[in-house]
Amino acid sequence: MASPVGTEIRAAVAPLAALAARYDDRRPDRWEPVPERLDAAIASDVELAEAGRVARAPLVAELARRFEFLAHYLDAILLVPRERFVLPEDLAASADDTPLPLDRAGHATVSAPHAYLLTYSLLDLGPGDRLLELGTGTGYGAALARRIVGPTGHVASIEIDPVLHARAARLLGARPDRQEGDEALASAAAPFDEGAGVTLLCGDGRSLAERVLAGERASSSERPWKVAVTYALTEPPAALEAQLSDGGVLVAPVGAWEGHQELVRVERRQGALLREVHGAVRYVAERGRG
Repeated sequence: MASPVGTEIRAAVAPLAALAARYDDRRPDRWEPVPERLDAAIASDVELAEAGRVARAPLVAELARRFEFLAHYLDAILLVPRERFVLPEDLAASADDTPLPLDRAGHATVSAPHAYLLTYSLLDLGPGDRLLELGTGTGYGAALARRIVGPTGHVASIEIDPVLHARAARLLGARPDRQEGDEALASAAAPFDEGAGVTLLCGDGRSLAERVLAGERASSSERPWKVAVTYALTEPPAALEAQLSDGGVLVAPVGAWEGHQELVRVERRQGALLREVHGAVRYVAERGRG
């Protein structure tokens, strides 16, 4: 006999799966860049948006049961439309707590929803904070963070893949910036557009992040950056850690892609770096470095 909980979950997810079928055959190759008109069609599909929200309700309940996430973190999972950030062919799975691929080689994914919240919890991310994210993907993590930090917070995110960067800018309503020079870096420190709430940079994550953090250390900003790395580093990012201002926090998965990875938290407190390890994880490998 099926459990009442299982029956409830299937009932919640069924409409999403049915509506997702509208977009199953829109593209001959799922790994080609998603056309702007297709993203626009998905974003304007009111029935799909409501089905996605309903399908995420059991996910939120499960995350609340498994973890001690803050209520406004769970609200972000419920209210941010993850279906817009996955590939159109994966719409039916967008309410699952599982990573979904963004390229043929598996170099990029939309991470499982709980993975973002674990990182944000370790960062103690909250209203008014400034988040610097390495690895935008299509922007789902930035969208969650934007809701968590609110209108007085800042989100800056860096993506190495120009195709993903451009799609993230479109989905988030942000201006794509492929420059790695001072103009692009200045945009991460400038006042954020209230409509977008996020600045996107394109280039090598660590190189750009080091420059953003170095700029902060030279300024008089009251809020230090909180740094989230969304891909596995083979070793702790010493250069990034060195750039953390007092009160700054960095969370990153550390370990070989094919081996053991751990989620590491580093905080600068009264000049000293304090490091903690928070369990085994599994993330895609860093790109752009040998």
